[in-house]
Amino acid sequence: MKTGILTLGVAIAAAALPLHAEDAPEKKWKNAAEVSVVSTNGNSKTQTTAAKNVFNYQFNAQTALDVEGGGLGSRSKGAVTSEQYYASEKVTLKLDDRNYVYEKYRWDRDRFKDLAHRHDFAAGVGREMWKTAKNLLILEAAPGYVNEEHLQTPRKTFASSRVYVKYTREFSPSSRFTQDAEWVQSFKDKRDTRINTETAVTAALNSLFSVKNSFIWKHDSRPPTGVSKDDTILSVAMIASF
Repeated sequence: MKTGILTLGVAIAAAALPLHAEDAPEKKWKNAAEVSVVSTNGNSKTQTTAAKNVFNYQFNAQTALDVEGGGLGSRSKGAVTSEQYYASEKVTLKLDDRNYVYEKYRWDRDRFKDLAHRHDFAAGVGREMWKTAKNLLILEAAPGYVNEEHLQTPRKTFASSRVYVKYTREFSPSSRFTQDAEWVQSFKDKRDTRINTETAVTAALNSLFSVKNSFIWKHDSRPPTGVSKDDTILSVAMIASF
């Protein structure tokens, strides 16, 4: 009798385990913090620090929010030589398995490029052009509006068009290659074009930490007087994902 009761109890407990797992709430958010530091000493003394945080929240199967913020600073012989900050948000609403609509806002500040504040807003459509087990190609297009407040030169505002492409290749469950390219064209001045690209390879060290090697190129065809048209950043960063 005791053996029968024990067997029945084990069976009930085993049957309840899957139900308990199903009742557990699904995690709707994820976060990734990225930090890179470069310091040189000797004939030259420089230090560059960059940090970025990306937060994603999945409201439901159709709607998602992405929030990103970061900064970069450089010092040489005790003097600040570079100082950049940015923050952005993006809301995506899926229409079906491949197509979606989105709105995106980004704020930038870079006093060494005569930029006090840049407000960049866009709302448009996106599509997963190519999707396989290891490859994903995304294309986005949208009208937008840019408002730039400069420290030394006059404010610049214009309506714009935005085209964005992102390709991801999964080499393995722990490593991937990504290529981002964004093109922003002013409707006010055909010579005013912005191009932003990032090429990156990310490899996981364990379930929490990853190493990211990236190259960033930013181009502004009509920068303020005395500011270079091109900026490049080559970095190796540590990422913590949770």
